[in-house]
Amino acid sequence: MRHQIKNPLYLFERVRRVRDAHALREYADEIAGAVESLFEGGLDVVRIGHIIASLNDALTKRLLNLAEQTLGPPPVPYAWIVFGSEGRMEQTLLTDQDNALIYAEETAESDRYFRELAKLVVDGLIQAGFPPCSGGYMATKWCRPLASWVELFKEWIESPAPEALMEAGIFFDFRRVHGELDLSPLDAVCREAATRRLFLAHMARAARAFQPPLGFFRRIRRDKEGKVDVKKGGIAPIVAVARVYALEVASDTRSTPARLEAAVAGGALSREGADMLLEAFRFLMRLRLREQLAAFHQGLAPDNTVDPDRLTALERRHLKEAFLAIREIQEALALRYQTNMLG
Repeated sequence: MRHQIKNPLYLFERVRRVRDAHALREYADEIAGAVESLFEGGLDVVRIGHIIASLNDALTKRLLNLAEQTLGPPPVPYAWIVFGSEGRMEQTLLTDQDNALIYAEETAESDRYFRELAKLVVDGLIQAGFPPCSGGYMATKWCRPLASWVELFKEWIESPAPEALMEAGIFFDFRRVHGELDLSPLDAVCREAATRRLFLAHMARAARAFQPPLGFFRRIRRDKEGKVDVKKGGIAPIVAVARVYALEVASDTRSTPARLEAAVAGGALSREGADMLLEAFRFLMRLRLREQLAAFHQGLAPDNTVDPDRLTALERRHLKEAFLAIREIQEALALRYQTNMLG
């Protein structure tokens, strides 16, 4: 029975039969068990992310179906989207929510209906173990008609403001989870980014906001507790770099590995550069997940840090090489877009 509960197929079936959000209180622990089972089975960490994202999609769809049963049929077509790590299908253990709602047209009825729908689903996700987003990136706040979304994306692309793009970058990872609304107008705006050099330059500068923790003589810098944040110093920069390259080649892909491959195919990134980043990405994701699962077993809150003293000599060397590769690509990206010329 314990083995079966950790099976993702079991969780898919359980989610499909959920009748109210109260039945989801153990979902976070069950997801952790499924992740651990897949991880110990040797599955690639990128594939684990895809499986867990599919489970979370199924849960969200079920909550939306339940909300529609409560509120009645939607007055106009809509789409529920996710972004950030969930949009890229790179989330493993549950983190805070990153979602939004897009509906066809603005009317008094549609505004009311979708605000209530968003609240029901966001509250259901909280009960399932998804904490509310501290930055407010949830459908309860980001709920607007398609035309408004298109104008917002156009504003980001045509008149890029550095402060706004630091926060807006994750929206370009958006992925539909549920709904019938045609999002091709939004996709078309995103593809236009390939022709906006100034926008790409600002995105490239934002991709350098998180620097690998390397100090003098290329030594790894640690925090006050002697640890290293592999998300802030490694995973996040790779994600941001891959996003810029994907936008440059007008790729609709969302996952970081797929974006790097698209950048190579489009001539924006060398094969060698992509391979370095792919290897670093997989290594850092696996290292972080291993530490998170260890913390989970100890009853501690999982975070994004690792203690280099607990790594093997080979892992410490790979960690340093990963940070060096990221810094090299970041510098190449800054040179490509001449970010030093930005005001």
